[in-house]
Formats: sequence, structure tokens, C-alpha cells
Amino acid sequence: MFEADQTIKETSTLAAFIDRCGVANYEELVERADRDPDWFWTQILGLTRIRFARPYDRLREIGDGPENIRWGIGGALNLTETCLDAHIEKGLGDKTAIDWVGEDGSRQQWSYSRLAEEAARVASALSARGVRPSQGVGIYMPMIPEIEAALLGIARLGAVAVPLFSGFAPHAIVTRLNDARAVAVLTADATPRRGKPVWMEAILAEALAEVPSVHTVFSLRRFGGPVADPARDLDWQETVAKADATRRAHPVETDAPLVIAYTSGTTGKPKGVVHTHLGVQAKATADFLLCLDLKPDDRHLWMTDMGWVMGPLTLISVLLAGATLVLAEGAPSMPGDPFRLLRLAAENKVTHMGVAPTLVRQFMTQDSAPLRGYDLSALRIVASTGEPWTEDAWLWHLEHICRHHAVPLNISGGTELFGAILTSTVLHEVKPGGFSGQALGVGAKVLRVDGSEAAPGEVGELVVTRPPMGLTPTIWGDKKRYLDTYWSTFPGIWRHGDWARRDPDGTWFILGRSDDTLNIAGKRIGPPEIEAALTETGKVVDAAAIPVPDPIKGTTVICICVTAPGVTPDDRLVEQLKDRVGEVVSRPFRPSEIHFVEALPKTRSMKTMRRIVRAAFLDEDPGDLSSISNPETMEAIAALRKDKP
Repeated sequence: MFEADQTIKETSTLAAFIDRCGVANYEELVERADRDPDWFWTQILGLTRIRFARPYDRLREIGDGPENIRWGIGGALNLTETCLDAHIEKGLGDKTAIDWVGEDGSRQQWSYSRLAEEAARVASALSARGVRPSQGVGIYMPMIPEIEAALLGIARLGAVAVPLFSGFAPHAIVTRLNDARAVAVLTADATPRRGKPVWMEAILAEALAEVPSVHTVFSLRRFGGPVADPARDLDWQETVAKADATRRAHPVETDAPLVIAYTSGTTGKPKGVVHTHLGVQAKATADFLLCLDLKPDDRHLWMTDMGWVMGPLTLISVLLAGATLVLAEGAPSMPGDPFRLLRLAAENKVTHMGVAPTLVRQFMTQDSAPLRGYDLSALRIVASTGEPWTEDAWLWHLEHICRHHAVPLNISGGTELFGAILTSTVLHEVKPGGFSGQALGVGAKVLRVDGSEAAPGEVGELVVTRPPMGLTPTIWGDKKRYLDTYWSTFPGIWRHGDWARRDPDGTWFILGRSDDTLNIAGKRIGPPEIEAALTETGKVVDAAAIPVPDPIKGTTVICICVTAPGVTPDDRLVEQLKDRVGEVVSRPFRPSEIHFVEALPKTRSMKTMRRIVRAAFLDEDPGDLSSISNPETMEAIAALRKDKP
């Protein structure tokens, strides 16, 4: 259990907001937000003074049901007016918006005025090439200052950003750009990885041979050499850098798309989740500025990628707050620099930071002695998301990163919400791996299969009963798939696809994806509980528990594990691990088999892709593979099954 320092509580934005709203506490704020959404979201829009080029007539329209909710009816705006112009007009033009550090330690600083000019140049250059509002523009770039200019420039034009994971292979790029009907792409020739360039432009060029709609590419030349296709590709310095830096923002309807964020499932093509100019600002304000206490004086570092929702969410939230983004290119952990993220946090006096549980578990395999030399006293908030915590990893994080001062805040939501369903706040005690409450304005509940509300302590489906501003209104080009995926299980209620539990004391826990659920002889459990039992032995640093057909039980549990450094996998270890699961979880969930590999399939955000593990092990169709950062891991998993008689 952890409780924030009283000063952090009293000076938090959330405490001030609760006082301004005239409610007693966070729980009362949640209740009123659910009871009166119009009142609550009006308060949120006022908190960041979101700018409207044309005021809306009605805040909310729900006549066709919650699955068709609309916001800001009749209004018009452009996100960049609030994120850039408003700050500059307040005299903050010289304030540092981006403090960038490269893999080799090189530095750049961009002020709010510089960022606004660069975004205007991107918009002007795209317009000069015939790109119009509402058309899709891909972003396939490393995490460099220009990526923020790219996102905001596309927004300023009124076009639609299509973020792409910087590690995508050609096929994944083709799928998304064709689905979005993109007409242009912003890229860089390469990004350094452990001192060597990874040629992003070459990968993009291969993909664009199958994307006929793209007629323009702006390429930032970092390593020299000519562009890939002179007829289509233009040098960033010769075009964007010389474009008009005074272009004004183009107002769009409040429900106009800002971003198409692609998310993958077990079947079918990736889903193009649509987010709007109004929705992303409102949701980021509620989650980041209020619950995660992101303030104007903060220096925020969250090492991520534009291909994961945390990429655009981070870039937008920091600017909404008027804070400084500490932007780091490269990996959070590198050979010879295993705690790079924490070193950068110390050197750059980071006050507000994000981590992932998997990254923390990686840190735990290293000698922690170097950490004692890192001054992390500036840290006030350390947020985490992406996957459930294990208790040992959370406690290590509290000890070595937060140092019992910075507040460990856990959030969980998804690409579709551009933010959280469950959250923690500085005003609550924080339990290991838990969430202190539901996010504001979402009406979170845990439901049984029959749609009734689960009892305290009972596991069920996590749902949203009050669609918040920021919830995606549709899947790009496929409204039917949107309704079938999210709204068909519980009519009128959003099914998120997570197993969750709310304990009698009000603490919430995420127990894994509901489509990963293990059902053994009628008993259900989320894989993280089994995986935690394995990793907490200290013998295993990563694990995936998967359901496999069994002729007697119907389904049995098999675990694929990565051993800790210095641990030799053998039959004795296998039995020890099986027994541990039986002791900690229960005998019915004791794995029938345990296998070992060097690494598990991961997304860029370090989530373990259990469906991919299972598909590789059973030689089944894995579905979409584009979100995997290390597809080579599948071969080793497949070999485990092939070796069986």
C-alpha cells in the first residue's frame, strides 16, 4: 500500500477541480459525472479552455442510442488552436515544448513558437501538394521533434493522421495505408538502433508499391543520400522547411476525424479506430491532466511509439497541459545502459514519467546497484499501463523507481477510448497492481455473462455504461464491425474485452483480456495470475499461459517461459514451476506442460501477444501479425510443438 505525500495531494489539479465542482471527494465526482454527463464534460472543456472556432449548439446527442452518441453538435474547432496558439498568446512562446535526446546523446530543444511554426510548415507543404482536409496522411517516423510537427501539421490542415509503428514491415504498412486511403506519408530516411541506421524509408518505399493512393512522401534526410522515388518523394529540408510558417488552423466539425489508430485482433484486418479533434482533448484532460496530475511545470517522459495509442496521447496531453515533453529516441534499455530510461529521467530532471510492467521486470533481472547513482528526486508521478502488474514487480518499482515518494499511478483503458476506464489518483491509497477507482465519466461496471452486475470480489467483463467524450465513434469505413465488436454482447453497453474485479474496499483489478481467458473444467481464470505465480519464483522473467485442447479436461494450461539469467531449464525446474502454480493459484490450473524459449512475442508497448503464442504452438492461423515487434520468436515456439511425438 502507498499513499501520496500530503503536499502532493493538496496541490494536485484533481483536488482543485473537486473543490471547484462543489463535490466532497472523487467518488462523489464520479457519481455526478455518471448522473449528469453534460455538466461533467462542460467542466472538462472549461478546465483546459478548449477553443472553438464556432460554438456548439448542443453538447451531447444520444437519440439513436449510446452506440451512436455525438458530441459538440454544430461546433467547429482545431486541436492545434488549444495545444499551440493559446499558449503562445499567453506569452509562453519561448517555453520549451520539446526537449529531445537521441540515442547517441545528441540534443534539440523546440519552443512552443518553434513547434507552431514547424506544424504550420507541414500543413502548408501538404496543402501545396494537393492534400485536402479529411484525407489520410501516414506518419512513419522515429520519435524525433519532427514527429510532433507532423501530427500537429496534419491536424492544422484538417487532414487525418494515420500513425504507423516505426518497426512495421511493408505488409503492415500496406494494410493500414490502403484501409485509410492515405494520400501522403511523412517519414525519415532512417533511425539509429544501437548505433546503426535502420532504413525506414526503404521499408516504406517497398510498401508504397502496393499503395496507389499515396502521391506524396516528405522524407527527413538524417543520414544523407537521395530520396527513394524522385517522382513522389520530396526532401523535408527542401520542401517542408521552406513552407509557410504562418498558416492558420483550419476549423473542422467537432466530430471530424483527427487520428485513425489501428488496433489488431485475433481475426480479420486491423481495426481503424477513429478519434476526433474534440474527443481526444476532452479525454486527455480528464485522464492525464486530472487523474495523472500532469501540470504546466512538468517535464514528462514516456518512451513509446506512434504506433501505440500512448504515442499520440502523450504528444497531445503534454501540450494540452502546457508542459515540456522530454522526447527520447531509441530503447528504454540498451546493452551497456540497461536502465537508460531511468538515467534519462535523472539527467533531465523528469517530474512525470511512464513505465510498463514488462520493462520493470526486465530491470529486475539487472544488478540494481547503478540505480543508486541516479538522482530521481524530481519525480512526482510515475504512471503505468499496458498490462497487469505482478506484486513483486510493482513493489520493486515502488522501491527503486518511485523511491517511496513519487506516486505510482496505474491506468487501464485502450486505443478505443484514447485513455482510461480504470485509474488511480494521488488522492487515494494505491494497492500493488490495483486501480483506486473508475476513470471519470465512463460508468465502469463489472458484468456477469448474463449481463447482471458482478458482486464485489467476483470476476467479470469490464464494461462502459456511460460513453465518454473520447470514445471512438466508429471503426474507419466499417460501422457494422464497430457495432458487432463492441456493442453486441450487452445491448447499449460497451464491452471492452477485459476481465476485471472490484474488491469490497473499492479497489479494481484487471485480470487480462477476456478472449485470453482460461476455462479449465468450468473454472475461469485470467492468464496473468498463473504468469505471476511463475515470475515471482525468480526463476522466470517472462511467461505466457495459454489454453490448449485436452482430450479429457477439454482444455489444459500450457506455459511458455523465459528463464532468468543464470537459470538452466531442466525437468526439475519444470516440476517446481508446475507445483508453484498449483500452490499459488489452484490445482486445477497446474500447467500440464512448461516449455522454455529465449523470448515471447511482444508488441512495441511490451505486451505479450498470447494469441500469437497459442497460434504458433498449435500451428493455427495467428491472425494479424503487424503489431509484433519480434516475429522471429514464433519459430522457436512452433518448434516446441513440432518436437512432440
